[in-house]
Amino acid sequence: MQSINTEDLVFSIILTCIIFFILVGFVIAFIIIYQRRRARHFSEIVQLKHAYSQTLLQSQLEIKEQTLKHIAYELHDNLGQIASLIKINLNTIRLEDSEKSVQKIEATKELTRQLIADLKSLSISLNSDRITQLGLIKGLEDEVERLNKTGQFKVVLETGDAIPTLNENSTIILYRMVQEILNNIIKHSGATQVFMSLQVKENLFTLVIHDNGVGFNPEDKLKNGGSGLLNLTSRAKLIQAMFFIQSSPDDGTRICIELPINAEPTSH
Repeated sequence: MQSINTEDLVFSIILTCIIFFILVGFVIAFIIIYQRRRARHFSEIVQLKHAYSQTLLQSQLEIKEQTLKHIAYELHDNLGQIASLIKINLNTIRLEDSEKSVQKIEATKELTRQLIADLKSLSISLNSDRITQLGLIKGLEDEVERLNKTGQFKVVLETGDAIPTLNENSTIILYRMVQEILNNIIKHSGATQVFMSLQVKENLFTLVIHDNGVGFNPEDKLKNGGSGLLNLTSRAKLIQAMFFIQSSPDDGTRICIELPINAEPTSH
């Protein structure tokens, strides 16, 4: 009977040791898996921060490039024209005809004032922090004015009441996304009318851009390597926004960007 108890005791000890080592193995395996997942998560965070920083920098550079294109256009088509008119006026002044001379001098003075004002406006637009200083709404108003001045589009911007001020990084990326969307409308849509709206409801910032252009099939565009749409989608994700697009041939395009106003950028 004693030998049986001894055997049972040995068996119990062995079983307990096996269970103990199994538990220890599980704990060690859990720690290893946890550490690997933690390291992977940390690596993903670092990659997201890097991607966010790269996207932010790229957006800033693209905004500057777009600004320089706008300045080049203004210098060629606006300021150049005003300067030419000033030169013509000065060259055609006839001092013997005092009445007409006075009229031309006054007209030249007015053109000069306009030229100085336009040059000042252009110099302000060269400021690299301009969009963050102006804010998103004023930046979009300038884009609307720029497009309407071409005479090729009728662009309307509608804003709701009490639009909050977004953080600088979200402002830069959203503004660049709108610039990219508008550039696509100019180049590809054949639209004549563009409607933009900004509104906030229940802590959700919503920006909608709708045109009356030829439209397209978004799924086909993505299948055929629509890098523009992928780029817009990825930029929206980086600021925790949702990007929606509705379009079909001959039925225009509607784009919607939804941003929780309490959301922080991925890099934070």
